[in-house]
Amino acid sequence: MVRDQKVLACMLFSGPYGSQDADIMARIAERALDMGYGVKIFLYGDGVHAQMSGQRPKAFFNVGDALERIAEKGGDIKSCVRCSEARGYLDGGYDDDNERYISSKSLDAVKIYSLYGFIDMIKNAHTILTVS
Repeated sequence: MVRDQKVLACMLFSGPYGSQDADIMARIAERALDMGYGVKIFLYGDGVHAQMSGQRPKAFFNVGDALERIAEKGGDIKSCVRCSEARGYLDGGYDDDNERYISSKSLDAVKIYSLYGFIDMIKNAHTILTVS
């Protein structure tokens, strides 16, 4: 992230495909990156389902692909460890080298992290968007 860069922090509470909340958040985040903002996303509650690898919606916006694009453009995406564990995403321990919990069910672009990850995100954010 560039010093003095404006930062958009997003918290997603809703799961993908049950509503358009996840698509809207992803589109805003991607557009913000294109405009030069730093973007940080935290998936919480049912929002952690957006991290599922292998998403293949036929008639819907692919939230998983959008998260991958956001990460490729420099966005930082974290998912709540407690919410992820409760929904079956954790299948390994903690990887000290990469500072993330291990999940074969989660996109590589997403770090499963403690709730402190959200606190760290909002400390330096200029704008906070919550989507539920």
